[in-house]
Amino acid sequence: MRLRTLIAFAALFGTFLIAAPVEAAATYRGDSDHVQRIRATTTPGIAKITYSGDGYFSIWGLDRSGKQQELLANHVGTYKGTAVYNAGTGNGLAALKIGADGPWTVQLLPLGKARSWSATTSGGTDDVLRLSKPSRGFHTLRVRHTGDGYFSVWGLDSRGRRSNLLANHVGAYKGSVSLPAGTQYAVIGSDGPWSIVRR
Repeated sequence: MRLRTLIAFAALFGTFLIAAPVEAAATYRGDSDHVQRIRATTTPGIAKITYSGDGYFSIWGLDRSGKQQELLANHVGTYKGTAVYNAGTGNGLAALKIGADGPWTVQLLPLGKARSWSATTSGGTDDVLRLSKPSRGFHTLRVRHTGDGYFSVWGLDSRGRRSNLLANHVGAYKGSVSLPAGTQYAVIGSDGPWSIVRR
């Protein structure tokens, strides 16, 4: 079969053959409640989110039927952070349900665009970190959080699927946890300063 025919066939039936990814850098903006439809996908990715209102702000990921799947943001007041989507076993992302009383932006990117996970990494809000390749052997993480609210660290495998809950606390925390072999990404949920030292 000729290449041109194969390309045409893939264009026609591609959505049935592979999970369609979100465009390389799809950015959406608004200033109030909104439901933003996107190209439906089951591929894991990240959402870089900003909000400059004073009130409650939330983003739910919806599937093709409009059912809530993942809570990507849940804050009061100004916010800037990064969340992961399609890391679980849901039905995929087809829309964003945004609750807001002020300006917001959401940029959807491939998981590979997550922030590089260096030996010592710190931040002050929700984030997604990426190792250049999955971890091997035995490693530990020295984790610190000085916020007042909920704090969590999830490990994801090389496919971007949740594999291990590494930390799960409310308020200030300091401790050491093991990093399972095969982990390539870390998803941090935080309302205050945090640091992770990988050994």
